[in-house]
Amino acid sequence: MPQYQWSPPEHPDPPEDQPIGIDGVEWSEWVNHSPVHVEVEFTRTGWQRVPGFVDAATDDRVLVQFVHMGFAHRVWLERGRVTPRTLKPRR
Repeated sequence: MPQYQWSPPEHPDPPEDQPIGIDGVEWSEWVNHSPVHVEVEFTRTGWQRVPGFVDAATDDRVLVQFVHMGFAHRVWLERGRVTPRTLKPRR
């Protein structure tokens, strides 16, 4: 009887729909990782409004993290494309 040989799972390739950001900076201000809505353009689906969190910020740019189609992204965007949002209280 053949014995089962375990192998690690294979992960799919990164999605073809990638966010379009701007050039970042090497240093930034401390941020509190506040929740935001992000207006971001993707290579295939165009403009999307997605929820995310702030990772870093400067006077004119913000590094945001968000999930789109099951993939996590971190992108620098213009500050005007990021708006604050509030989380619902936990019960």
